[in-house]
Amino acid sequence: MSFLRPDLEATPAYTRPEEPVGLVRLHMNEAASDWPPVAKEALLARLRELPFQQYPERQAELTERLRLRLGAPEGGLLLGPSSGNLLDHVALAGLRPGDTVAIPSPGFSLYPMLVRRHGGQVRPVEVGTGFPLAPWFKALDCRQLWITLPNNPTGAWLSPDELEPLLLAAAACPAPPLVVLDEAYAEFAPRTHRLAADRYPNLLLLRTFSKALASASWRLGYLLGNPDLIRKLATLQLPYTIPAASLEALDVALDFAAEFDERIRSTADLRDRLRASLPAHEIPPSAANFLHISPNPAPALQDAGLLARALPGTDAARVGIGTEAVVQRTAQALNASLAPATPRRCRTLLVLDVDGVLIEAERSFMEAVSRALAELVPGLVWTDEHFRAFKRLGGFNNDFRLCAAAWVLAEHGVLERLWTANGLGFPEWEMEIQQRESVAQIVVQKHYAATSKLERPLIELAALRSLECDLAILTGRPPEELVMAFEVLGWRLPAIADAAPHLRKPSPSGLLQLADAFHAEFITFVGDTRDDAACLASAREIRPDLTWRFAAVGSDRDLITTPGDLSAPTLYDLLPSLQERP
Repeated sequence: MSFLRPDLEATPAYTRPEEPVGLVRLHMNEAASDWPPVAKEALLARLRELPFQQYPERQAELTERLRLRLGAPEGGLLLGPSSGNLLDHVALAGLRPGDTVAIPSPGFSLYPMLVRRHGGQVRPVEVGTGFPLAPWFKALDCRQLWITLPNNPTGAWLSPDELEPLLLAAAACPAPPLVVLDEAYAEFAPRTHRLAADRYPNLLLLRTFSKALASASWRLGYLLGNPDLIRKLATLQLPYTIPAASLEALDVALDFAAEFDERIRSTADLRDRLRASLPAHEIPPSAANFLHISPNPAPALQDAGLLARALPGTDAARVGIGTEAVVQRTAQALNASLAPATPRRCRTLLVLDVDGVLIEAERSFMEAVSRALAELVPGLVWTDEHFRAFKRLGGFNNDFRLCAAAWVLAEHGVLERLWTANGLGFPEWEMEIQQRESVAQIVVQKHYAATSKLERPLIELAALRSLECDLAILTGRPPEELVMAFEVLGWRLPAIADAAPHLRKPSPSGLLQLADAFHAEFITFVGDTRDDAACLASAREIRPDLTWRFAAVGSDRDLITTPGDLSAPTLYDLLPSLQERP
């Protein structure tokens, strides 16, 4: 058939392998059980009202819901019909005949099929049952790197700190490869790599709803990444590729996110209990919803009515984690008893602002802004109270924006409007403020280089560690000034800085990204401005399935708190209250 590609002759079509029927399915990495009945009934009610004769029109709406939920920038998320389909999309967009793609070995069996389908060449990166990073540095000359964390079929995982050197090296290449970080099982891992997506323009996060939302039958996934990259990929997506029923399923599943999250936590607990129950077997640590077990347990499990995935060429099998009753059967089939459950602690995340919370920086920023305005508007009468009034107003947490606004108002002779703005801002001059912000930033940062010497830390890391919860930073500082803050503190935490408009408080995007990154159930944000309080309030509206708490410190704390918030003069004074958990 000369009218078809000649390589198709040597490419067999996918055929579903024959499998025993009537066994418990532990071989497909599926969710342990179907949807909660109340969620399923809610979806069935939607489907009964769905006009089957019409094309699906809700993709943009559901994309926006996901984007807000994940704190992504506008244009930074692409929803598609399964993560496999989206990975095929990435290959279509980026691979030329002969291009190489580095994939883990062992790894997901779909990867080689997708690469060859687009004329590419596979370069296996040997990772064994762990996930050593060193071999990946040798693959940076590839066109694309497909990295699966947690890996399939082993469950091996790397933390964001462990993966960071490879991402830095890839971004620094003269021709950076596209890094696709497949997080199909991320919900079962200790953390996600969500924060990396905003920092590396050559990185895509790939996720699926098949596992986390028990929605394998609905074939849905999404990509997160730089908006320019996502927009280019979106140009290749055909219209109406996601069925209307799948879009409705996603909408309903997100309404019941709390119930699905509880099942995810239960699966991770059962996974660890089963591993602890089988000391006679070799089982590497897993951060997914399955275990890699050797010697091969598949025959013994099949005799007990349980179907596992025997791994060709090895004496091992991949065993999915079912319900508690199924996991008990799994342990019994392997001559063991399931380890008892232990009390689970709520995943608590403490998010800290920097200035006024971790560092006494008000004097340094006041001085930098004052000196900048003296240079930009000679003769301007400017006091500390002007600075503080902008902060109380809201929307001016960023000092470059504050300086630009003062500059514009002063030139128009209306700086006194600051005292009566009452949270309304200055919409008539907003465009002019935005236009001058880049110049204001240059001038403020020039003076801040000198005034930053006035800063001092307000707390030690050991005091925060005593709270025994996850710790992170959300600051209005730009990335370069966050580095200076770490130097003042003498330690670092995972952090989100004011690196893009969507990360600027009072936008809740930073908090929502941190909630995703840490799988947090209960988030406390400690801040000292109206923008900090508004940031948390917006995050609570978008993710009502999580528990949120605002804690105010500083001299203006009584002006920004509402009933239910915590309040104390300093973060040190707040520590006893932060010990309280839901």
